[in-house]
Amino acid sequence: MRPITALLALLPLLLGTLASPLRERQEVIGVSSPVSGGETGSASTSAGAADATATAAASASSGEANVTESAVSESASSSSESSAGTSTGTSTDSAAVAAATAGISGAADTSNDLTVVKFAALAELLEKTFYEQALAKFDAQAFTDAGFVDGQGIREQLQVIATDEATHLTVLQSVATSLGSSTSDIDTCTFNFDSALTDVKTFLATARVLEFVGIDAYIGGTTLIGDKGLLVSAAEITTVESRHNTVLNTLNGGSAVPNAFDMVLTPQQILSVAAPFVAGGCDPVAALGLTPTPALTITNTDPAQPGTLLTFGGAGLNGKDQAGLFCNMIVGGATESINLPIAECKVPDGLDGAVHLFITSSSTPLGANIVTQDASLIVAGPAVTFVDTIPNAQTQLLLGTNANSAASSGTGKKKIVITQTIVEEDIV
Repeated sequence: MRPITALLALLPLLLGTLASPLRERQEVIGVSSPVSGGETGSASTSAGAADATATAAASASSGEANVTESAVSESASSSSESSAGTSTGTSTDSAAVAAATAGISGAADTSNDLTVVKFAALAELLEKTFYEQALAKFDAQAFTDAGFVDGQGIREQLQVIATDEATHLTVLQSVATSLGSSTSDIDTCTFNFDSALTDVKTFLATARVLEFVGIDAYIGGTTLIGDKGLLVSAAEITTVESRHNTVLNTLNGGSAVPNAFDMVLTPQQILSVAAPFVAGGCDPVAALGLTPTPALTITNTDPAQPGTLLTFGGAGLNGKDQAGLFCNMIVGGATESINLPIAECKVPDGLDGAVHLFITSSSTPLGANIVTQDASLIVAGPAVTFVDTIPNAQTQLLLGTNANSAASSGTGKKKIVITQTIVEEDIV
């Protein structure tokens, strides 16, 4: 395994515990280290390893749209630096499949389980492809030029994340086979990430959204899973996605863990976020039997901050009279949305972290729990944005004195959340 990089040395409490343990975990169970050389990493067939094993059915059970597509090893092959990572053999793949399917039983109503598996496969394929294309485009120097002290270390961490996504996908495909089907109508999907890969900053911002939406998806998928074995595995993989999100929060200058609670979206809402990236090769609606909620986009060009008046677009609003519509902001830990007339949709003080945005036809706040949420009120959404108001010291270590930063810091406020009351006070 490659010695700990300067990046990990700078962040022993964050990236040190996120990157190194991921690699050590994979080596202990027989999966090759995904990143042991400069620009390259072996994220190809090692996806079927035993790491995927414990998490495989998890992904499967999450009928959600996490997001990605292919291994990073080939994407990084153009690098001049050496790679020490290697793929494990078919015996490891077999072990992964066996472990992933061992807990699956027929006792419960599992009629939706295959849909969940295929939906998760689409999400992982999307994410896997996204990282593959990004790491093919951005070498270590690109991350250094973007303002990071150790561009190679940053890139290696992203390769570890990419390999995890590839692992999830490989095992999901095997789980579908064990259920007497396949993901063939999903595997052919192609994606277009041109708008998300214009530069390192945009790539990291998009990766942050995709990882957070992945968490939303896995939590939401638990409402459809009938097999308890898959349910347990879904919980196991969700925690890995959360670690990915913590890394991306930090690389974007946001709070590593901004809230005590995550959020959740329905499969239809997840598909609404993922569908715009699908370029062709498949029909997700037909393959999954799910219709995405009407699309919503945030048209502001600057990052959202307290006081920002949010503006919206997207297919869900086309041709609609917005006079009687309302914006709804849902944050972690809330039981219902902050509901405002769409023309007065200002970000309130006290928010930090991810925000789900919906447009509804009612002044009644939209419920945050998808089990009891009145979906009939939704006109468009969700859209996902981040409000970063609290500086992240780890990000400053990553950036050092570099001014040309891909990450941005917060506003120096301390957030206090008490049930549904959110207030803000200056740090003394």
